[in-house]
Order: sequence, then structure tokens, then C-alpha cells
Amino acid sequence: MALSWNIRLKRRSWFRFVLPTIVLGLLCYCTWAYCHKLCYQQINGQFGHRSVAIGLICVVCFLDVVVIFIWLQMVVWIGPGKQPHVAPFLILPVASKEETNDGGSQSTSAEYDAVIPPKCYQSDPHGYPIWCSPCQSLKTERTHHSSELGHCVPRFDHYCMWAGTVIGRDNYRLFVQFVAYFSILLLIMWASICVYTKEITQRHHSQGPRINVNVMLTLAFAILGWLLTTSTLGSAIFYMSQNKTSLEAIMDSKRKKFGTRKIFSYYSESNKLRFVVEFDRSEFHAFWSKKTILANVKDFMGPNMLMWLIPLGKPFILSSKTDEVDNSLPSGQRVTLTEILGPYEELYSDYTIQAIEDKIAKGNYLTTFRAFGDDASSVH
Repeated sequence: MALSWNIRLKRRSWFRFVLPTIVLGLLCYCTWAYCHKLCYQQINGQFGHRSVAIGLICVVCFLDVVVIFIWLQMVVWIGPGKQPHVAPFLILPVASKEETNDGGSQSTSAEYDAVIPPKCYQSDPHGYPIWCSPCQSLKTERTHHSSELGHCVPRFDHYCMWAGTVIGRDNYRLFVQFVAYFSILLLIMWASICVYTKEITQRHHSQGPRINVNVMLTLAFAILGWLLTTSTLGSAIFYMSQNKTSLEAIMDSKRKKFGTRKIFSYYSESNKLRFVVEFDRSEFHAFWSKKTILANVKDFMGPNMLMWLIPLGKPFILSSKTDEVDNSLPSGQRVTLTEILGPYEELYSDYTIQAIEDKIAKGNYLTTFRAFGDDASSVH
């Protein structure tokens, strides 16, 4: 049974690279047809436009390298990211390890590890946070478990079958750059082919058009690919402007399939209680949106706008402190979620907090409770 499961897993891991391999093969074929058949033989050989041919060949080959380099970062070197392990929140009093000696007295050792509950987190109707059984960890906001990778991905966006990888917080900017540069590459291809196809047809009108079949196939592939990449880029920009992931947009459009509510546990400092508040899916369309569109885009692409154009690395860098907390926590140490997640922490918008407080003020909540970790010095 275990052997068959491992075989299926290996087939699955190999299968996800089938479409990327096909895309790479088509890219190589189209580059050859474009550079050799169009630029070298026709633009340079028939029309004598040597400088134009060399310029187009250099630009197309450069963009080829850029697209492949982005793909390697997005899939192989960086990936979508992995949520650090999050221990259960300190909702109930933490049990102590008690050892009884021969004299009958008891000595109490350090408490088990526990995380101070944040001021607001997604929960079940009873106020308990969402648990991921495969990872044996809490699932933080906007995090989803990836069956392809076997771990929870922070800000899970979607699985891109053309790239063969999951798109998450770490490689989202690279994904946007990937489709943007790919779209520019394909635009240059089909636009220049169309321009010179007209000239080739007019020049050989008396003898019939002499257009290479490979160039025509490249034109077809370039137009289809350009339509796909451009629409994907447009969707990504639109979702970023609203601070939404593709998965969240799909869930909003298919409420019946994915459920119609979202529940939060919110600590009210004035009441010293936690309120469990329920929202209909139509009510939390702006739960992550910041004050401006630019702030929303920066949340996905990173604060450095120059790096939006340079396809290199992550949009943020994990601190060493976060890595230390992720690897091993000292026994009994209480830490905050911010210390564990670092840049992976998702912050609710002002609209969200105000909407939750408005429901509490109106008495529109499911239940209340006191969490052991909710004291004045620990709630963040």
C-alpha cells in the first residue's frame, strides 16, 4: 500500500513538469523559427534590413533568457514559501510537567510551548483557531495546505499548471514578472511577424506569397500565448489592487460551493473578552485591502518599486530571528505570532477591525470567552 502511494506521488511530481516542458519546447521552437526563418533569411536576406534583424534577434533571445531565469527562481530556487510551524494558541491554561519525588513533594518544570493569541484570528464557531492536521500546526490567515508540496503555503494564490508550481507569497512577484515578460516577448514576436508578413506578401504578390510555414506556426503560437499571458497579467493586477488572491476571488464568486461565512475571534480590550464574530462571504470582500491601491500592490510586489521590474529574489527577506523561532523554541517560552511568522504575518485592514467592532457593539456575535493568554501585556 505504501509502495503504491509512493509510486503515485512520484508520478504526480513528474507529471507537473509535463506542461512546463511543452511550453519550453514551444518557446525554443518559436525562437528558432523567428530568429532563423524570419529575421536571418527574410528580414536580413531578402529585405537587407541587417540592423533590424540583429536587434530583433538580440531582444527575443534576451527575453527568452529572462523568462527562463524567472521560471527557475519561481519553481526551483525560491518556491511559494512555507508557513513556519505555529503551536496552539494559549487559549486554556497550559498544563505543567509534575514530578513526584520519594518524599512526596512535587516540583514543577517549565510549561509546554504555547503561542500568545493575537488580537484577531480566523476561528471556528467556538473561537478555536484553524488546525492543519498534515502539518500538525495552526493555519494562519490566507494560508492553505498544498497537497502538491505537502505543507502549508502562506498567501496561497493558485496552482499554475503552465509553470508547474504553486504560487504563494514568496514567488508571487516572480509570477507577475514571468507573465509580464513572457507577454512582452510574444507581443514582439507576433507584431513583427505581422508587419513583415504584409511586406513579404506584397513583394511576392505576382508569384504568390512566400511565407515560411514555421513562421506562420510561430505567429499562431505567439498570438495564443500572448492572449493567455496578457489576460493572466490583467487578472493579477486587478486582484492585487483589491488585495485579493486568485483563490479568494474564486471563493467569492462560488459562495455555494466554498461556504458562505467566515468567523473571527476578536479580543476586546474594553470588555476584556474574546468575541466570536461571524461574517457572510459578501461582507468580507475588503478584509485585507489597505487604504490605497498602491499599498495593496506593495503588499504583493514588495515595498521597493524598482524591484517590481527586476526579476530577482523574494519581495521580502526573512529575518534570522524568525528562522530561529521557526526551527526550535526554548521549552516553555511564550512567543507572539508576529515573532514566529515575521514577514508572513497577514494584517487585517482598518475596515475589518471596524466591521468586527460594529458587530460587537450591536450584539451580533456568536459567543464570548476568556483566553488564558489574553492579558494586557500579551495581546497584539
